[in-house]
Amino acid sequence: MFEQQYAMTMLLMMTTMNAFLGILMIFEIIPIEYGMSFAFFVMGGMIWKCKRDLMGNVRLWENAMQYRKRMDTRILRGRFEEEK
Repeated sequence: MFEQQYAMTMLLMMTTMNAFLGILMIFEIIPIEYGMSFAFFVMGGMIWKCKRDLMGNVRLWENAMQYRKRMDTRILRGRFEEEK
């Protein structure tokens, strides 16, 4: 439950920040180029921070060697037949 609340709070913060930057750009307080660049980098930072806080230092992908090793282990243990 905490993870969902944390992710939802991060999404609300991103939305609020983007709305605020949009207002600043509409009223020409800051140039559009600066506002869009700032929003892009800040959202990337927020996504990175959220991922690190919720998942730790886990990679979101695996290389081909790790994939083959994982699949070979599953085949040797007979897990393919159990999942079907």
